[in-house]
Amino acid sequence: MPTTLEFYWELASLDESTRIKAATQLISALVKFQAEMPKASRLATTEKELDEMCAGDVSYGVKRLIKGLASPRDGARQGYSVALAELLGRIDCISVKLVLDLLWKSTEATNSMRGQEQRDMRFGRIFGLMALVQSGIITRQGTTPVEIRKIVMELAAIGAKKSYLREIAYVTMTSMVPMLKRFDGRDELIGMFVEVGLDKGVVETPDELLLAMRLRRQYPGYDWHSALPQWQGRHMLSARNGAKVAKVLCEQTENPAATGTWHPQLHRVWDEIFDLYFNPQRADEAQAHSPMEFEQLWERVVENGLFAPGATQSRRFWGFLLLERVLPHLSEDTVPSLMTPNIVRAMSDNISAKNKTPLAKVGVQVAEKLSAVCENNTKVGLAVLTHLLSQKSTIRTDGRMSLRSLMANRIVAKLDGAAIVGYVEYLQKLFAAPRRVHLRDGLAAGPQAGTAAERTVEKQRSWAVDQMVRVARFGQLPVTDALAARVLRFLSTHAAFVRVEGAKCNVEGLEEPLAPPLSKASQDYCALALTNMVGELSRQASSEAGRAIGRARDGTAWATWVLGLVLDKRHCGISRVLHRYEETRAGLEAVLKQLRGMARAAGKLKEAGDVQRVQALEILQGNLGVAAAFGAEPQAQTEYLEAAAEVGECFERLERQLAGKKAADGEPQPVEVLTDILLSLFTRDSSVLRRLCDQVFVPFAETMTAPGIEAIVGVLQAKEGAGDGAVETTADALDAMDAMDVDEDAGEAGEAGEAGAPGQADGVDEELRQRIQEALGSPAGDASDSSDEETFDDEQMTVFDDKLAEIFRHKKEQKAWARELRLSLVNFKLRVLDITDVFLARQGENPLVLLLVPVLVDLARATLRDSRSRAVHERAVSILNTRLGKTPAGADPAQVRELHALVHERARRAGDQRELDVLAGVAAFAARTLLDAGDGGEDVHKQYAAAAADFMTRKASQMHVGFFRTCMGRLRASQLAPLWRVARDALAQYARPKQAVNVYRQVQAFALAEAAAATAARIASDLDAAQAAAFVEHARALLLALRAALQETIVYAVSEDNRNAATGKLLLDAPRLREIIQNALQLTRRLAKIDAFAPAVAALAPDDQWARAVRELEAADKLASPVIKNLCRSLADLTQSPKPKKARA
Repeated sequence: MPTTLEFYWELASLDESTRIKAATQLISALVKFQAEMPKASRLATTEKELDEMCAGDVSYGVKRLIKGLASPRDGARQGYSVALAELLGRIDCISVKLVLDLLWKSTEATNSMRGQEQRDMRFGRIFGLMALVQSGIITRQGTTPVEIRKIVMELAAIGAKKSYLREIAYVTMTSMVPMLKRFDGRDELIGMFVEVGLDKGVVETPDELLLAMRLRRQYPGYDWHSALPQWQGRHMLSARNGAKVAKVLCEQTENPAATGTWHPQLHRVWDEIFDLYFNPQRADEAQAHSPMEFEQLWERVVENGLFAPGATQSRRFWGFLLLERVLPHLSEDTVPSLMTPNIVRAMSDNISAKNKTPLAKVGVQVAEKLSAVCENNTKVGLAVLTHLLSQKSTIRTDGRMSLRSLMANRIVAKLDGAAIVGYVEYLQKLFAAPRRVHLRDGLAAGPQAGTAAERTVEKQRSWAVDQMVRVARFGQLPVTDALAARVLRFLSTHAAFVRVEGAKCNVEGLEEPLAPPLSKASQDYCALALTNMVGELSRQASSEAGRAIGRARDGTAWATWVLGLVLDKRHCGISRVLHRYEETRAGLEAVLKQLRGMARAAGKLKEAGDVQRVQALEILQGNLGVAAAFGAEPQAQTEYLEAAAEVGECFERLERQLAGKKAADGEPQPVEVLTDILLSLFTRDSSVLRRLCDQVFVPFAETMTAPGIEAIVGVLQAKEGAGDGAVETTADALDAMDAMDVDEDAGEAGEAGEAGAPGQADGVDEELRQRIQEALGSPAGDASDSSDEETFDDEQMTVFDDKLAEIFRHKKEQKAWARELRLSLVNFKLRVLDITDVFLARQGENPLVLLLVPVLVDLARATLRDSRSRAVHERAVSILNTRLGKTPAGADPAQVRELHALVHERARRAGDQRELDVLAGVAAFAARTLLDAGDGGEDVHKQYAAAAADFMTRKASQMHVGFFRTCMGRLRASQLAPLWRVARDALAQYARPKQAVNVYRQVQAFALAEAAAATAARIASDLDAAQAAAFVEHARALLLALRAALQETIVYAVSEDNRNAATGKLLLDAPRLREIIQNALQLTRRLAKIDAFAPAVAALAPDDQWARAVRELEAADKLASPVIKNLCRSLADLTQSPKPKKARA
């Protein structure tokens, strides 16, 4: 009986430490027993020889461990395979042949076995092969190529049959690769591996790629070009194989059976890949075999593969694991290559803790580790943070944590000024000397290789520029004026200057030549970045008290500072490379001179408003000067300089105005000149200047004049076919496009109807018809008279087809051009609406508001159903809804009455509820303005009474109670009398049966009265007793009209008249009656709970007529529901005279 039996039981324990302890004790005991045996001179190849050459416990142990591999009990496979591998390695007289024979005998699966039993046998065999390979006995002297082939073929067969065992089978096969060098027929064995394991060189799965990479790494001298003909280069990861590598690693094979089942771990092939790129000991190997750059591999496989748009969740899960794996190697150099848009987007979508999916969990895990890396390395943190600023996908609008916020909150807390300056210095060094690109064998030699290197250099320099600008503009970072000036100086230097070779240069940043030299594209990119940064700094407010917007701490405008740097005549050893510098130099110097004059003038002024206006002009002119200096288009440069001169003229007018000098008759005011300038800038392509216009307009809003408003109104009123200048050009194009649309509709109608039908000739595009006739080669007049059919040969038909194609291509281009112009007009109006919003927000009490409101109303109505102008409509509606809260002081009553009448007329003819909702707010604004004037009560009552009559008597009316409720909510308590009168009259006239156009409108008459009663609490709290007394009389009249209408309604409801003569159905049914009584009850409750209106409620005390009506209602089967009875009872109780309270004892 073996003395080691107890160890075998613990080998199957689920606890790993118990298994390891049992295996250690077992192997120690067996080795001790074997040491007592005579040393064997040969290898045991049969069971009989095993029994003879080994101790009994050892022989038993080998057989017992091999048999236990197929056991499904707990951790038996793991424990027995570990013990077997260690025992085979310690006992040197056991051959591979013997182990294979015992393994095949113990793990043979037969057809008579159940599925689970066959699975256990299969697992037992592969665990046995793993133990055999890991033990190292394959390298013993008696091992033959036949046995190696048997192992490889069995592993390949297992992997092919069961996909969930494929990876472990190939990993075992890969671990055999280093052992092949001990065999004499090594090349034959390598060929066998290629034939069996790599399917004769067709590598299409990660398993096969792992095996192929290990084979080529161990045996580089083998003829791999013949063995793997589809794979080029000196390495499997050569850039020439990039597409195939990406397809393999993303498991995009056309053979689904070749890939294993998904599991939440990375494939072992990634261990080989990461070891290749990040193991310093393999640097020489990587240099010799020239695989593609890791950034290239990352972009192909991860960015455009695992994280590609539409990628499955399983692939993105692997992508997150790869990102987590590469984070320890993240540096400021690799941030732009590894934090690519698709990856950032996926992280942003999966960092919310609300999402509990595995993908979200791993996304949060990776984001946390990325934050930790950034916190430990400030340079990496700044690189990641500023890189995320360029990714729109890092912003969330649903209230959840965004990736940008997560990174900013953690990184900014770790940063100080020195760290930021150090990062900017690193970026400037990277710009001056970009990281060299290794030209691997995957890149074509000659000009293509040079082009690829140039593109990489340009990409690095543009990224460095972007990062510098984002650091200087990011508000959460502690950026100083010195750092902002450093970035501006750097960009200005490289956008405007080039060092003269051999000359002594005194410009900072150009002391040494750049390597490689700066290209024209990089210079233009610096110019564009500089223009945008100056614009952003010009609009950036400081948290320091008393510091003006767009200026350094010393008061210098950033735009003025940049122009002074570029035009500084003290520079030497440089050549200015600005576009058309010689032609624009005089204009730029004049602008700079005037800018400095504006700064001096602002310093002498005392009024804050005057200072702000002068500084606004300085910022605008400075940005125009920067745009002209660094622009690339000659026409744009000329236009910017002309605009800058106009701003200078505006400043001169303002300066004379501030000095108290009167302007000549007909001379425009400074604000009028500025308005024209801003309107012209809205048509420019520069987004920086367009955004700056709103800021410049703010200090001038309080000085706005009627001509200035009329200029804005003229733009907002511009329609197709009207206007002049740029608007006329746009309108002409839109007319042309509409004509084309008519032609197409007419053509379609002509095909559907009869030929030659009357009226169709008007829809024919004569120009198109004439050009087609010219293509046919006959006059237009002869086409209809000719009865003979003209035939073309092939050559003529080809020419004719080409001409027709050219004609229709031209028409298509015309329509596209017209659409672009329509879009330009929409954008132009949006920008004008922005300054309109600025004026209304800051000057809501200015009478000039009344000039803008009708235009905005017309604009909102005209664009309501135009999908192409939806943005204009929404912007106009937003302004009307939010900017009419104040009442213009000193407004012309006649002008306000005209506006009020116009709005009510539009409201009565409104097309839908959206339009009516907008008009309700404008009508309330006009009503309040009239009532503030003191004599507008009758006008307000007249217009709202007409609206109520339209609502109650016209079935197609879009009017509703909300229209009146909006006005009641915006009027002051003392101004509500006209609306109470409207509600009382509507209740008295239209709440009675058959007085409104239908029963629904009758119900709305009660609802209108209830809306008026809802203001009673505000009246009681805001007005004194004398003022509230007038409303008590209104309330009494309202309640009396309510009682009369309600009684008549109940009597009518139970009468025979309440039936449709044709169908016999009730006209006033129970639901409608319930709404009426509910409104009456709510109205009464609102007044009854206010002490000031108690006398009015007493007038509604029920009488015999009310009691009789209620009894008749209770007797009506179809109307007397429990709800209605309870409502009537509540109404009667509410209007009872209060009983005297009993005195306390």
